[in-house]
Order: sequence, then C-alpha cells, then structure tokens
Amino acid sequence: MLEFTARTNLKLKVSNHQMEIILGCLLGDAYITKSGKIQFEQSIKQLPYLMWKYKKLNNLAYGEPTFTRRFDKRYGKEYRSARFWLRQYFRPLREEFYPEGNKIFPINYQKYFTKLSLAVWYMDDGNIYKSRNVKISADCFDSTSRDVLKNLLLTKFGIESTIQNSGKIRISGKSVNDFLKIVKQYIHSSMTYKLV
Repeated sequence: MLEFTARTNLKLKVSNHQMEIILGCLLGDAYITKSGKIQFEQSIKQLPYLMWKYKKLNNLAYGEPTFTRRFDKRYGKEYRSARFWLRQYFRPLREEFYPEGNKIFPINYQKYFTKLSLAVWYMDDGNIYKSRNVKISADCFDSTSRDVLKNLLLTKFGIESTIQNSGKIRISGKSVNDFLKIVKQYIHSSMTYKLV
C-alpha cells in the first residue's frame, strides 16, 4: 500500500494491486500531468478495457469516464476516445517518471513490475503478428529505461527480448509462448485478439 499526500492533510491510499495497474498504464498509454493527475485514455473501440481500468481505480478518480473527439487534419479523420483522470495526488510520481521532462522508468518501482502490470502494459502498447512476433512499445522511454525493462523481463519472468531501433521491445521467439502464458490470465476479454 502506498500513500500519497496533497496539500496539508489530504491523503490518498493506493493498494499494491492498484499500483501494479497504474505502473502498467504508465509503461503504456497513461500520462501524469505536471499537477499530479494521471490521465487514462483509450479509443472508443477499447471502451470496455478503459471501463475495466476505471472499475479497478475508481476510488482514486475524479469521476466517470468522459468522451472526446479529435480531428486529425493530416488525414482528414475524426477520432473518438474515452478518458478519466486520477486525482491530483501523484505529483511525486510525476517527479520520478519525468525528472527532466522526459519519461523514464524509475528503478524503485520495479517491485510493482508484476505479471499484472506486464499484461496491462501489453494491452496498452503491445501487439502480436502471426502468433509469433510479439512487440511492446517502449519508444517513449530513454535507452537506459529500455535496458532496465528488458532486464526485468528476463530476471522476473525468464522472458528473453531484444530492443529494436524503433524503441520497441521484441519478445524473442523462444519466449513468446511463456510470455503469452504469463499475461493470458490478466488479459481483458475485449483484448484477447492480442493473444493470437
């Protein structure tokens, strides 16, 4: 259990289970604002998955998910998404994950790098191609953080991987089946397409 403080006496308790989900999201699509709010956003197609996150974290959130539309002028296409925010208690996480404005993986959070957080990271930012080629995006992190994540995959789960020039972490062919076994039990029913 972690406890975060806002202003003088306002405290927010975060369970280890919730912290594992938050870490998986921070490895993936989530973002911590400078004020300490954490934003979770998914495309409207992934609404059931976002609602699963909200159900797990709703006691930490400002309110229920809201819907937004964005127009991409480059492609002349409108995108719809849903999002929610965790309350403004997470400034310490912002300082650790973005110490100089760029995202890193703080080594002191490796205890929350569990099978659950790995599955959330994969659901957020991973993909599978022809049942054998599994990649997870880590391009938002610096090279040191990517090395740390690669080593954690090996030391915690026995998963071998390589870091591609694109910044993605590719699970080695001989570790794909083990990787999928680890994450399968946590994969939301709407995201099972990432298992085949």
